[in-house]
Amino acid sequence: MRATRKAFWIVLFACTFFGGVSVSQAGSGYEVTCKDAKCGFKTQAGIGGGSLFEEAAGFCMPCKEWVSVTWKRGEKAPVPFAKFWDPQTGEIRRLYKCPKRRQPFVVVEKIEDMKFCPRCKKPTLESKRTVFYD
Repeated sequence: MRATRKAFWIVLFACTFFGGVSVSQAGSGYEVTCKDAKCGFKTQAGIGGGSLFEEAAGFCMPCKEWVSVTWKRGEKAPVPFAKFWDPQTGEIRRLYKCPKRRQPFVVVEKIEDMKFCPRCKKPTLESKRTVFYD
């Protein structure tokens, strides 16, 4: 699975920069890392859909990896497992079930929402956009 994800990002990156695919910046791929050297947390995160699909993505704590639920663009989105009001931001947050373990994960709408490291629980995450995809 890890090799498949890595291959996906490499192909996407190559197509974007060598003109193989027309990119309209519908989605972005990020490398998310913890600034705490002792922690060492690192993941690849994709946020946003493409021209053919939409997605709800976030970090699944039981799986300890970035996961997403996708559906065809134009079709009705899957019903979230739950919705709740976030008193810290005032936004409505969505929970979907992880495709692997069926445990809920919180949808990350924008990369700026990822502040706290899921491993060390400190506000030490930083992200770097590595690719645009459509």
